[in-house]
Amino acid sequence: MTLRDRRRVSAVERLVRLLLRAYPARFRARFEREVLASVREDLESAARHGAAALAAASVREVTQTLAGVVPQHRLDRAAMPRRRGPERVMEELRSLGAEARHAVRSLARTPAFTLVALVVVSLGIGASTAVFSVVDAVVLRALPFDASDRLAAVLETDPARPATFGSGNTTTQNFLDWRARLTVFESLEAVSSRRFDTEDELGQPADVRGARVTAGFFDLLRVPPALGRTFVPGDEREAHPVAVVSWGFWQQRFGGAPDVIGRTITLGGTPREIVGVLPRDFSYPVASPSPFQVFVPLVFEETDRVRGGNRNYNYLAIGRLKPGVSMAAASDAVFAVATALDQEYPKWYQGRRARAIPLRDHIVGRVRTWMLMLLGAVAFVLLIACANVANLMLARATARGRELGIRAALGAGRARLARALLVESLILSTAGTVLGVGVGWAGVRAIRAWLPEGLPRLEAIAVDWRVLAVAAAAAVVTGVLFGLLPALQSSRPNLGQALRDGGRSGAAGVARGRARAALVVAEVAMATVLLVGAGLFVASFVKLLRVDPGFDYAGVLTPGEVGVPFDRSDFAGSVARGRALSLAVVDAVAAVPGVTEVAGVNGGLPFTGNWSRTLVAMPGRGQLKGEDNDLDLREVTPGYLPLLRLPLRAGRLLADTDREGTPQVVVINEAAARKYWPDEPALGRRITIDDVERTVVGIVGDIRHLGPEVPPRQEAYVPLRQSNVIGVDLVVRADGDPLAVLPAVRAAIWRVAPDQRLRPEALTFDAYFDKLVAQRRFNMALLSLFGGLGLVIAVVGIYGVMAYVVSQRTAEFGVRMALGATRGRLVSLVLRQAGMLVGLGLIMGSVVAWWFGGAVSGFLYDLEASDVRVFAAALFVLAVAGLAASVVPARRAARVDPLVALRGD
Repeated sequence: MTLRDRRRVSAVERLVRLLLRAYPARFRARFEREVLASVREDLESAARHGAAALAAASVREVTQTLAGVVPQHRLDRAAMPRRRGPERVMEELRSLGAEARHAVRSLARTPAFTLVALVVVSLGIGASTAVFSVVDAVVLRALPFDASDRLAAVLETDPARPATFGSGNTTTQNFLDWRARLTVFESLEAVSSRRFDTEDELGQPADVRGARVTAGFFDLLRVPPALGRTFVPGDEREAHPVAVVSWGFWQQRFGGAPDVIGRTITLGGTPREIVGVLPRDFSYPVASPSPFQVFVPLVFEETDRVRGGNRNYNYLAIGRLKPGVSMAAASDAVFAVATALDQEYPKWYQGRRARAIPLRDHIVGRVRTWMLMLLGAVAFVLLIACANVANLMLARATARGRELGIRAALGAGRARLARALLVESLILSTAGTVLGVGVGWAGVRAIRAWLPEGLPRLEAIAVDWRVLAVAAAAAVVTGVLFGLLPALQSSRPNLGQALRDGGRSGAAGVARGRARAALVVAEVAMATVLLVGAGLFVASFVKLLRVDPGFDYAGVLTPGEVGVPFDRSDFAGSVARGRALSLAVVDAVAAVPGVTEVAGVNGGLPFTGNWSRTLVAMPGRGQLKGEDNDLDLREVTPGYLPLLRLPLRAGRLLADTDREGTPQVVVINEAAARKYWPDEPALGRRITIDDVERTVVGIVGDIRHLGPEVPPRQEAYVPLRQSNVIGVDLVVRADGDPLAVLPAVRAAIWRVAPDQRLRPEALTFDAYFDKLVAQRRFNMALLSLFGGLGLVIAVVGIYGVMAYVVSQRTAEFGVRMALGATRGRLVSLVLRQAGMLVGLGLIMGSVVAWWFGGAVSGFLYDLEASDVRVFAAALFVLAVAGLAASVVPARRAARVDPLVALRGD
């Protein structure tokens, strides 16, 4: 080392010695020699690498001393020899272990703080875990098929009436044309659900949920059989009917017998040979609560290939993209083919088009948006919890000011203190996450019971490794979130003040007070967003329940459908047998004790989503064309309209005398009267329905057939005895609980029609209505829960910060009281401060809630997202709760004894 380098080292040593004068004398007496020796060692080592390295080392040593990092840094280096590589890693791990043990002991010494923090963290993590479990299973996961991202659903759409064709299903005629003309798919297959009449293992009538699929359906999904084979070309010929069964049906019906292949099962009156069993994990619809149990080949009749009057939208088309073909290109090709077919068959297509979307989007698209909304809402709960625990830790760090000051005086640098506090917060968050996973597991079970029926992939919802991985990540993230600010605030203690009075005042206390106030404002703001959201969904749901459906559905039972099989070769005979059976069953059920009214209807029951629509014609106007000119048609027995308590607006209802050989009549609703005769009376007018001209003999009120959210459509009711039907849905009104008469009703039906397969889950109209509003009820309940959690956590935060303010200003309050301040004035002072924090949080939260309004408006029924009443109610509740949380600290301030306060200071 040159003379110049030695002079520079000596100069730096003198400067460091001068800077060390800013440290306590006790520290200098103990560590100054070691620090200077370490500095000299660093400088001499740097000098050996050249002047530039020495200059850089000199700047670093002076800067670190000036920043207060040198004491801990030099203490560590003076106390132990230099370590490199694995030795240094092991030393760091041992140091972290010591910090963790110290953190555990420290948390155990403050059980009240630890308990409150654990409860808040576990609630936030638990709610987040439960909701993420649902969203992950339903929305985020890929479909359980090989290369599922290459699977597409080809959907038919009607731009004029998107609600009518919202399912995207198509007809056999269109599907066959798509399959013949589209070249972007490896294959295009069709599937259609169907219930089959069969017998259970005891030989009793039963039904199974099944599907008709084209031969390449399982090859398209790349699902190999567990036993036997799947369908092959030629299976669609009915000369040798076959079937493939699910794993669950094989176990339940055949006890898992290995010789099931080749056995025969009768489905819908047709004996079929079982040729295959599907894998245990296969489910279609994907992870549905009630997946298909049996599959049969889809057989296309000649009428299915001709564009005549048969137009059944019962088939979903699924394709697998060819290599190199994008989903956008496939959708363009589908649209082009549909456009060409519309030009070739304009009367058939009537402007409808088609598009291709990922099959996963088709399955989960209708629920993705509101599920992600719930995930966002629970994220607010977690953030409120983090802010609350950060507030608690700031208060705890203030109380530990003396401890932190002593550790700093003994050489603990800012990094070491910050690390110690972060380790403590991570331990707290980890313990809270473990408890939160338990809360989430229980929450998943509760949420599954509340989820709307028919939600896709419902069976896949569980706390699995993906959820546990997210929970582990949440433990780290939340630990850092609520531990970072206290670590930064408390890692620079005022040593003199800390050693003198534990850090109850001074600049650090002011900074922490501001940080705690900011956290409270943030908590209140986020709680405002949650409460406003909960209020909007509650108000929307209440509005929905207040909608008049137009009929009295309370206490009405739908035991099932009765009828005869359709015989294509004997249409008139099928109609005659079906009509006679339907009327006989209605008479038999009417004689059941407890049944007050019974009727039959063909064309769909209210609230079930089923309807039958047809075109109409008027004398002198011909067939009505154009948007929304068709008619919902129902063939009913005379007692149907009185059973539903439909109000008669004009004319008469249907009667027993309306039968074959009498004038053809029809009763329409007010919507139909307004639609077809807007400027003249409809009573007595003539209308042609299904090529039969009828006279309007009555007008009844409108009903919301598809539920409270869908406006009434034009409807017509014609006598069953004047219709070509082979079966009806039964509707029963009972005296008391309708389900109580269900066994007797079924027995009466089977006495007349012993071969009828009634659905096992006979429902009431109340149950159908509950299904319609289940999603809105679920959203309302969950958001209300989140709003309540946010409110409670925010109130705890407000209470904590105001209690801290009172404890920090005890001496000031004592002086004020000594100078004549009244108790009421002190209470008012504390409440004003709390009111400022709450008010600022309410203002910020209102702005954010207003901004988020557009995102939730689509989920609301007949309610603006900016509804002033909802905002006012939410703000009032939070303001009252916030001020109530401040009352106890305010009263504590008013009870301060001036002498005790001044003596303590």
